Formats: sequence, C-alpha cells, structure tokens
Amino acid sequence: MKPLFISVLSCAVLFSLAPGCKSLVSLKLPPPAETRTESDWMMLGRNLQRQHFTLLDIAPPLEMVWQKKVKSVVADHPLALGDVIFAPAVNGFMYLVDYHSGEGITTIKLGPSLKGVPSIYQNTLYAGLTLGPESLLRFDLKSGERELSHDYPYITTSPLVVENKLYFGTNRNVFFCANRISGISIWEYITAAPVSSSAALSGMRVIFGDEKGWFYALDAVSGTELWKVRLEGSIFSHPVVDDSLAYLGTVAGKFYGIDLQDGRVRWMHSSPGSFFSSPALFEDALYVGNNAHEVLALDKRTGALIWKFKTGGIVNTTPLPSPHYLYFTSWDKNLYVVERQSGELAFTFPLRHASKSSPVIYRDLLLIHTANDALIALANEKIVENWRIEQ
Repeated sequence: MKPLFISVLSCAVLFSLAPGCKSLVSLKLPPPAETRTESDWMMLGRNLQRQHFTLLDIAPPLEMVWQKKVKSVVADHPLALGDVIFAPAVNGFMYLVDYHSGEGITTIKLGPSLKGVPSIYQNTLYAGLTLGPESLLRFDLKSGERELSHDYPYITTSPLVVENKLYFGTNRNVFFCANRISGISIWEYITAAPVSSSAALSGMRVIFGDEKGWFYALDAVSGTELWKVRLEGSIFSHPVVDDSLAYLGTVAGKFYGIDLQDGRVRWMHSSPGSFFSSPALFEDALYVGNNAHEVLALDKRTGALIWKFKTGGIVNTTPLPSPHYLYFTSWDKNLYVVERQSGELAFTFPLRHASKSSPVIYRDLLLIHTANDALIALANEKIVENWRIEQ
C-alpha cells in the first residue's frame, strides 16, 4: 500500500559508533524544553510511573498508513519524538523512521543484544545491553555521537532516567544507580536473583522485582532498602505505580496491589495464566494480558475483575488504554480494539505476524511492530479518506 503521508524527509542521519566520531548530518529534534510528556514516547511506559496510557483516541475502523521493514523483535514498544519514530530491536539495532512517510532515516547498531527499550532524556539516548564488553551506552541524538560506554554486568531492564541519575537491573543479582553524565556507579543493591523487572518511580522510591519473586522499594537517593516482600512466582514484568499502590503480576498467575508505604499486599487477583505482560493504568482501572489468552480489566482499588476479553493467543505485551478504547495484540496475529469501559469488541485488524511489542499512539498514528517483520502505522479511516480527497 502506498504511504498515506507524502513528505520530504526533514533530516538525514548517519551515525558512527566509533568513540569521538561525529555524524555527517545532525538529527532534527525539538529542544528538550519543547518535548511533550503527555504525548511523546521517550521511555518505557511513557512516564516514570510506567503507566502506559494515552490521552489520544484513534477511533476504528483503522487502515494502514505505511509499514517499514524492521527485523528482529522491537524491545517493549517503539519510541517517538519530533518527526522521528525509534524502533529498538532485541538484535541490537535501532531503526529510525520518518513519522510522515514511513521511510527509513537510518539504522544504528547499538550493540550485540538489547532487552529493554532505551530511554531518551534531553535528546540523549540511554541504552543497556545484554552482550558485549560494555553494557551502558549513551548517544547524543542530535549529533549522532556516542558519548559514553561503561562496563557493567549485562543490563536486563529499561534504564530509568531521573534528572542526573540512571537506575537499572542486571543479570548478576545487582541493581544499580549510576550518574547519568559519567556513567559511574553511585550505589548498588544486591538482590536475591537477576532483575528483569524494569524499575518505576514513586516520589523518592524506586520500585522493581526480581526473578525469585522478591519485590523491592529502595530510596532513590541513597539506595537504602525501604521494604521488600516475597510474592508468589517469578517477576518478569515491570510494575506500574500511582500515589499509593504498586501493581504487577507474576508467572504464578497472581496479580498484586501493594502498598507503597510499607510493602503490604492490599489485594491479590488470581488468574489461570502467567503474567509476563506488564500492566497499564488509566484512571481507576488496570489493564493486563496473560498466558491464558486473556486481557483483564481490574479495579485498581480492590483488584476486582471489571471485565475479561478472550483472544486466540498469548498476550504478553502491555495493552494501551485511551479515554474510550483499549488497544492490544495477541500471538493470534491480531490487533484488537475494544471499548475500554465495557470490554466489548470494536474492531480487529489482522496482522501478518504476531506482535511481541506493545502498541503506542503518537499524534494521528497507532504504531505496532510485528515480530521479525515490520513497523506498521495505522490511522482512522476518515483521516485516510480526507487525505485522499486533498490529493
């Protein structure tokens, strides 16, 4: 299908990975002061609380705008800033795509392997690698210069960037806080197992879990343990937090609401399927998928089931809630759009391959990546129709 939007690329970028080398052409990005935290996707879950929601509705029916070949699997979900879509893949490559046309801008080789989506802060990208001699990387996205590389154990989470600090977990049972500029460790905390659960921030608390089911709250400044609690089942998903509770699921099919002050379990919801999917939080409801082919809507105050939607495959990616809809994919090779409050099916879009990364909405586009296949942009059918009339 021909691209919906026809435009000349506003920028062309050539990145060099050799330390100290400059790019030939800089990447045009908005100044950090002009970034929009309510709509730009610059980190896992879109905000420090990892809530993964959008205030933008794209009403079905949907139609494909463009697609761009992207090999491997996109880690967590795409990022978006300015007119650039960033698709970081687990094979260590990051594909930069023009928002309007879907044309490739460039491809960056970050390293041998990537597990968590990188974070963008003040037009600088921070990434953690799971192979190779240097696991912490920093790139200036405007100049294309690799500014920093640092030797840590393999980083198995998405970096959490909070002002001048980076927080990340590793495969060596150590959780780190590092200086964002120098990359040097400020403090470290020994965990009971490898950490695959990316951290969330609530006030001055850093919240995450490990693969033995321990769930931790650390002081963000000092690394002092505030509390820890043993949950039933290993933790691979990342938590979502609000002002009072942290929410996450385990592979034992247990989903928890945990008090941020003292670590006490306030409620627990049992499911027949493991939770590898991380939750999304919008208003008073949580949305999460499981390996029993279900997407659940839960009351955030009590854990009570609001509704349940059955798909034809595993759901291990984070659903995306908007004011009126919930968007999610399944291993059954479908994108589903349901009414957010009722769970009633509104639209299904068939995909060529299963999607193993979460959908995001950026401006007028719903962005999905199908594994080892393509980054796909969908838009409302009326937008497509209006564009064709204008042409």
